[in-house]
Amino acid sequence: MQTHQEYKSFNTEKSIDELQYNMRCYVEDLRSLKEELGFMSFLVNSNIYKSNMMDLFENLERHKKSINQYNNKCELLIIEANLQANQITQKIECDELACDNYFIDAQNNLEKDIHDFIIQSGILKSEIFNYLQSVIKTV
Repeated sequence: MQTHQEYKSFNTEKSIDELQYNMRCYVEDLRSLKEELGFMSFLVNSNIYKSNMMDLFENLERHKKSINQYNNKCELLIIEANLQANQITQKIECDELACDNYFIDAQNNLEKDIHDFIIQSGILKSEIFNYLQSVIKTV
């Protein structure tokens, strides 16, 4: 079993530009992931499978449902990350530490959610790829 890197924040001393840059990088990562999920959806909806596989339809339907759920979550995270990248500029107007902390906490929470989602998506992709490898027709 693989171990996964835990999320750790280093945002407290970063400039607003750095925070925005990081969030925009996450948006690009999520957009790429969304394309991968789209391709996986294409694969599970294709007619390329061995006909004598036990529970083929049920397993494909389960994977379709998971892909759809991850795709929806990915879209939501893209929206939230874009919003955070735009809102972090308001940190300049903060005169109090509590205000600064609010923006940094929001950034950290969203980054952790995205980090965890990317790891979970990798696990899902591995499961689906391993399954598809065993049920796709070969010549």
